[in-house]
Amino acid sequence: MAASGLHALVGIARLSQMTGTTPRALRHYEHMGLIRPHRAAHGVRLFTPDQCEQAALIVLLRRCEVPLEAIREVLAEPPAQRAVRVRRTLQGKADELSDRLAGVNAALAATRSDPRRDAA
Repeated sequence: MAASGLHALVGIARLSQMTGTTPRALRHYEHMGLIRPHRAAHGVRLFTPDQCEQAALIVLLRRCEVPLEAIREVLAEPPAQRAVRVRRTLQGKADELSDRLAGVNAALAATRSDPRRDAA
């Protein structure tokens, strides 16, 4: 890699700060094949700006409880179509959560006591 491109690389500690996740999580995403950092001397992981964006997307989707396999499918999309796939994935998660919330609200409503019944 040319010396002029080195300033754009960040280490795992800095990427961890940038994404708000742990180095351990980033290493896990690497182990799962979701991100592939460059390796410098002594195995130090270095991430390009594109890899940093990819890691940030992974962290965002994981915070939304998107499974790693679904994230893998998002990342497999060409960059031009990735945003559409991300929106579709997040909409699916939102629909799932909405259904779960409706179930919780129904259960809550069913457990509300009837004041007339409690007085008897």
